[in-house]
Amino acid sequence: MTNLLSLLCFLSLLSNPSSSQPTEFTYTAFNQIGTNITLSGSSQILKNGILKLTNDTSRLKGHAFYTSPLKFKNSPDGPVFSFSTCFAVAIVPEYKKLGGHGLAFALSSTRDFRSALPSQYLGLLNNSDVGNFSNHLFAVEFDTVQDFEFRDINDNHVGIDINSLESNESAAAAYYTTDMKKQDLNLKSGKPILVWIDYDSASTQINITISPSSTKPRLPIISYQYDLSPLLHERMYVGFSASTGLLASSHYLLGWSFKMNGVAKSLSFNSLPSLPGPKKKQTALIIGISVSSFVFLVASILSGIYLVWKIKNRDVIEDWELEIGPHRYSYHELKQATKGFKDNELLGAGGFGRVYKGTLPNSKAPVAVKRISHNSRQGLREFVSEIASIGRLRHRNLVQPSMRQVVRYLEGEVPLPDDLRPPWEGNGGGGGGGGGGEGFDGYENSFLSSSFEKGSYSSFRRGDVDANFGSISASPLSLLHTRDAR
Repeated sequence: MTNLLSLLCFLSLLSNPSSSQPTEFTYTAFNQIGTNITLSGSSQILKNGILKLTNDTSRLKGHAFYTSPLKFKNSPDGPVFSFSTCFAVAIVPEYKKLGGHGLAFALSSTRDFRSALPSQYLGLLNNSDVGNFSNHLFAVEFDTVQDFEFRDINDNHVGIDINSLESNESAAAAYYTTDMKKQDLNLKSGKPILVWIDYDSASTQINITISPSSTKPRLPIISYQYDLSPLLHERMYVGFSASTGLLASSHYLLGWSFKMNGVAKSLSFNSLPSLPGPKKKQTALIIGISVSSFVFLVASILSGIYLVWKIKNRDVIEDWELEIGPHRYSYHELKQATKGFKDNELLGAGGFGRVYKGTLPNSKAPVAVKRISHNSRQGLREFVSEIASIGRLRHRNLVQPSMRQVVRYLEGEVPLPDDLRPPWEGNGGGGGGGGGGEGFDGYENSFLSSSFEKGSYSSFRRGDVDANFGSISASPLSLLHTRDAR
């Protein structure tokens, strides 16, 4: 009789998990040999042992579930066992203050989530099965995006989900300090967070506690009463799911412990792998591209300014210059000679522009420079005609006029003598200057000046003349390079 009772007690222990050895496991890294974790979607295990559910790519979903389903109750209609879990997570958003989207701890009747959607569905459900009792889904979400479809309270909350993503109970992410003060906690801070989830079968109480440290606060952030017995099957898969939306976040699982009918082993950040640092190469590349783009932009602007300045100040060769001769003074030389065409170098204003005194840089010869704006073409034809006429002067008894006489003529102070006029201009009467024919008074295009002294240039001196003009032309004293006129 005694042996029979012993046998019955032994069989009872085997058939009742609540009385048998509790189911539990602990992971302080996920790269250990024999890790009983199944990954799907974008999930991967990093070299240092961290489990990365999603990366910074939009519209991803990643899953990591304990490979074997766990027994949560003895019979389909029986009560769910008490269970406890502790895990460390970190959410690193693509953009510092913008989440995308969140992760969840889940008890599910399946670990096949191919039909599930990312974004606000967290990779657990889709728009057709959300809210169905047939889902048999219990989840605790850590949401970093406020979704109005599921009536999220904010973009930084913890919630209890039953067969849906519309939370039965939720609270803003926070924790209680040792002096019982409530402190806000940013889920997307990029720093590790410890989470404790405890379900008590007797009271059907669900407690959720979070903390930025390894010490568990005395008060939970959510305490919600709900009987999980009708919801859960005898055996359920336990694990994690995460997703990204238009914006992305990297969701990490650093460590995980679970225990049926008992308290899960507490985790310490000191015993867990460290989060990977920022992508230095990518950061350096972004900085390099930004700096290069800025330098290129500045260089382009400076090049454009220089090009405009160069065009504005270029030494333009006018069409008429090709007829006069190839010898020219550059604009730079004339500008330097006149000290930048300063007003204190101004000699006067003639018929075609202002005349400045100056000194040539190399020869130190004194010059007078007439400045003509090529923006205004008024009088330029007549001016060129006069220069061309002087350049072609020929007379059997006279040599070409001196530079000084050319100056007087161009400034309108003396007329051209009759015998030096080109044949096509005819004979307009000579000898202005007192009838001696020594001046230029009788020339029909002359412009008398009050400063003209009669007869002061009655004869020519031998010299060579060659007129040269640019966009800004030299006045007769300076514009003429010496060469033989043949």
